[in-house]
Amino acid sequence: MRAKDRTGLVGEDKAAEYLIANGHQLLERRWRTPTGELDLITMDGHELVAVEVKTRRGLDYGHPFEAISELKLRRLQRLLMEYAAHVPIRPARRRIDAIAILLHPGDIRADTPVAVEHLKDLP
Repeated sequence: MRAKDRTGLVGEDKAAEYLIANGHQLLERRWRTPTGELDLITMDGHELVAVEVKTRRGLDYGHPFEAISELKLRRLQRLLMEYAAHVPIRPARRRIDAIAILLHPGDIRADTPVAVEHLKDLP
């Protein structure tokens, strides 16, 4: 497995742990359709949440949140609507969140996050 892929999987694991510890119910991981993928899908109370996870080992390529463009947000919204249409859940509301995970730079085995940031309800 490529280092980049491993970093992404570690980030998703850490984000899932963080969300569960903060009261979310994890519904799906890496939910895929022919048109895209949602990293994590959770229920936060009565809200259905698609969570985009961005993981980096350092800030050499910018902050992880900088990788979420307007186009990416529109795709996430469309995918969340698609998911909601195919499951029996009827949430009070749907929202898009993002989690940035910063891991120790350099040592690929150092999987303890340096920082976890959570942005709720992206526009």
